[in-house]
Amino acid sequence: MRRYSEIDDVNRFGIGAISHLIPEIVTQTSKQVWSMPSSAKLPLGCRFVRGASLQSSLPQNERLRLESLRSFRILGTACEQVFDDIAHLAALICDAPVAVIAFIDEQRVWFKAKIGLELDEIPRDGSFCAYAILQPDVLIVPDPPSDERFMSSFLVKQVGIQFYAGMPLIIDDAHPLGTLAVMDRVPHLLTAEQIDGLQILARRIVRELGLRRTRETQSPHGRPHLAQPSPQRLVTILIVEDNENLRNILHRTLEGHGFSVLAAADGAEALRLCQQYDGTIDVVVSDIVMPGPNGFELAVRVHAARPETKFLFITGFFDQFPELCDKYRGSILEKPFLPSELLRKVEDILNQAKAATGTEG
Repeated sequence: MRRYSEIDDVNRFGIGAISHLIPEIVTQTSKQVWSMPSSAKLPLGCRFVRGASLQSSLPQNERLRLESLRSFRILGTACEQVFDDIAHLAALICDAPVAVIAFIDEQRVWFKAKIGLELDEIPRDGSFCAYAILQPDVLIVPDPPSDERFMSSFLVKQVGIQFYAGMPLIIDDAHPLGTLAVMDRVPHLLTAEQIDGLQILARRIVRELGLRRTRETQSPHGRPHLAQPSPQRLVTILIVEDNENLRNILHRTLEGHGFSVLAAADGAEALRLCQQYDGTIDVVVSDIVMPGPNGFELAVRVHAARPETKFLFITGFFDQFPELCDKYRGSILEKPFLPSELLRKVEDILNQAKAATGTEG
């Protein structure tokens, strides 16, 4: 089974393959949390579920929880890129073929986003989600077919799920609205770092729900959307990133949005590309910590030859460069981030450049 030897490959960008996509954590796949003996120490926040009653009980204040869920007006809504991206990220980070963002009402588990699953909803009774929202941390079910509570559940019987890990989506008023979950049809492993990644992504979902509700309150008939690149001239972006997986992810994301993309593995290669490329390089998306000239040094040298080129720095080490980060604060995107956040930041930089020159591309 394919596994990432470095979870950082997907987390440094925090965007999905995008992952896309958990501050820089370079780890080897250790601290296995599947099929551990009962005496083993679990990673912080990890909870196996064994035994317990066959009927999942209701969360405390279920009526208030349902009222809170309805206040977000999320049930039954169309697909949204930000949630699809997070589900994609969860699948990539956990190396799982199935990932869902699920919300649970009185009788059903409804999937706002799903990877590797064609269903829109399943019954609440006997579902993983019904149990996951009863606790404050991750729920791991390492062997559902042999667990009395889940062996007859829809996902086990009809989909063949043999592993489940779900993180409750708990909002500020302490009500769990649903879960971010990953599943597999074969026995599966999770590292402590992958569980941390799920926690981070779950917080992202909660944050996005709040922003979404605020936008709808302020403008119930309109939603912000990403501006498209100007059709008059193809915008060129240079990616400078020493991690090959991350570089490829960035490349696909920006190219998929209509940009012309150049890529360099380090600062030295980026300088060569800048010297050899005859056209305009509108934006350089660059890591800060990398071989050769680091991101800030690269910006100085590129600006000497191409003063019109804008920079967007991506980093998980924001606090290690306080003076420089203050100088470039408007041009820094802190990891982890979503594809939509990257694209918005690039569009902001391009729009600021247009406003400064009085041009439209």
